[in-house]
Amino acid sequence: MTARDYFEGVRGAVSARERCIARISALRAAEGIRAQGITGMPHGTGVSDPMRATDARMDAERAALDELRALNEEIARGYEVCRGVRASHPSLRWGDALEARYCMDAKWDMVARMLGVSRQQAQRDVYAALDWVDMVGVAAAREGCGQAALF
Repeated sequence: MTARDYFEGVRGAVSARERCIARISALRAAEGIRAQGITGMPHGTGVSDPMRATDARMDAERAALDELRALNEEIARGYEVCRGVRASHPSLRWGDALEARYCMDAKWDMVARMLGVSRQQAQRDVYAALDWVDMVGVAAAREGCGQAALF
């Protein structure tokens, strides 16, 4: 797996996290609307379980929360790699560039504004950082490639 693949996975997790949060909010909102009936009694004919919808929503929410936890862990690992890159190259913008582009899912123009450089320079910084991570490996980059203790 290349560094680009790794960080694209992190970036995908950021997007998936937003969708997951929206799904949880929608589940909670739908349940809230359903719970505010006029009579408070289930409507319809035949035998029904008024708690079935609530149970299904709770199960879906629990699954979405588990997914959200896993996505947050993946994103946190991406931030750790960026921190290690920053520790290995304190005079360069590489860690900040990777973090903005992949962990924050920023577009190139936003990355450039965050770094205070041109779009082309932001791209060069990200690509140089990815090349370096490819050279040393993700695990070594996460650890700061032998630098003093990270904080």
